[in-house]
Amino acid sequence: MSIELAAAAVGLLSPYLADAGAEAAKTVGKEAAEAGIKLLGWLREKLTGRGKEALAELEEKPGSQLNQDDLRTQLAKLLEKEPDLVPQLQALLSEARAQEPAMRQTIGAGGQGIQIHGNQNTASIRAPKS
Repeated sequence: MSIELAAAAVGLLSPYLADAGAEAAKTVGKEAAEAGIKLLGWLREKLTGRGKEALAELEEKPGSQLNQDDLRTQLAKLLEKEPDLVPQLQALLSEARAQEPAMRQTIGAGGQGIQIHGNQNTASIRAPKS
């Protein structure tokens, strides 16, 4: 369970950091940016040693998969070592999920559609073969 929570936390934090904090409010929305700020503050308070270094490295290069993996690992280790932090992180993530915008799409008969949430995604629709 701790690895899933750590993955969710890093998944929430990385796009926030990539959008450079203050600018994140314009890109991801005020509520989502506030959730990112809360999570970042919580991590800065709770992480020590190698975990704190991993967070600093992710802040420097949020797009780096290695930095994301490192923080995920360090956070999972912290949650296993201190299980009383699990409900705190769960609450932060639940609050952040409540702020995410909903996506809806209506497609008429014979139509095609794609929805994408996040960044650096790609999608394509191929014409049906006749």
